[in-house]
Amino acid sequence: MFSMNDKVRILKNDLIGTVVDISEEDGETRYIVESDTPFSEGGYGGKWKLFDCCGEELARVDDSKTEKVRKIS
Repeated sequence: MFSMNDKVRILKNDLIGTVVDISEEDGETRYIVESDTPFSEGGYGGKWKLFDCCGEELARVDDSKTEKVRKIS
């Protein structure tokens, strides 16, 4: 459904991020999404939070139309 480095929106919290890992657990594909918003609420990790999602929780984003731009500082 999604591939590595796809730009996606996490539907439950409306965050935009990038797929950074894909795995399969109990027959279900799981996606680790790194938020493009620093210190976003929820998730786990440090400045760039990670979210564990199934495919139904994600929507593909047209990268050319996103308003949020990740700036590395």
